[in-house]
Formats: sequence, structure tokens, C-alpha cells
Amino acid sequence: MKNSHYQILKYIYDNDDAGIKEISSIMIRTHNDHRDFYSLAALLDSEYIGFTGPVYFDNNGKLETYKQVRMFQAYSQGDGSQTYDGVTIKGNKDDSYLYIGSKSIEYFNTRNETRKGWYLVAALALVTSIISGVIVSALTNG
Repeated sequence: MKNSHYQILKYIYDNDDAGIKEISSIMIRTHNDHRDFYSLAALLDSEYIGFTGPVYFDNNGKLETYKQVRMFQAYSQGDGSQTYDGVTIKGNKDDSYLYIGSKSIEYFNTRNETRKGWYLVAALALVTSIISGVIVSALTNG
């Protein structure tokens, strides 16, 4: 997972949810157009996150990525009715929210368990090397 994807996902995970306008304001925006939201659409498509606003699917149930990223860009333009490249959102003061999906919960739990495992292995290796050093030292000096 790219660091930019991870940072977005971690932010949503840490806060339980995040408004699309909030996320767009903290994202690294290199293009300042719809192309900046492809990573967000990838997370949505792979079910790492969910979205309370409109989500566009084709007839086969696959995310219409291009339409979705244009809609995210329209949200990022501010309050009120917004139009971006043929996609219009109705204006209201409420933000639509991104929320953590089940795959993200599994991802972070697995990552956490793996980290605990590495810490345990490192601690055991350290203790073993200290004990071995003490035994060798005692046998060579005695």
C-alpha cells in the first residue's frame, strides 16, 4: 500500500470517520483536480472504506471510478451546489463521510499483531543473547 493511501486510511481509522471535505483538505493535492482522488476511489472500490454520499456503480456492480473521482472533486470545491466536469452535487451544510470498512479493520489488526510478534521475537533474541553471553563468560573465566 502506498504511503499516501495508508495515511488517508489511517486518518479515517483513527477518527472512525472523516468528511470528504475534511479529507480533501488534508490530502496531498498534486494536480488540484479529480486526478488527486483516484487513491480514494481505489480504497472505496476495494472496500477498505465506505462513503455515505453517492457511490456510482456500472451495470456489473463495478465502481465507475472516473465518475466517482469527479464527484469527490465537486465535494472538495466547497459548500453549496457544486459542478465539476458534468457531475453536480446538491449543496447543503452537511458533509458526506468516509468510514472505515471491514477490510481496513482486518488490515490494521493484522498489522498490529505482526508488529507485536516482531517485538516479541526481538525481545527473546535479546534475552537469549544476554544469557548466552553470561554463560560463555562464566565458563571461560571459571
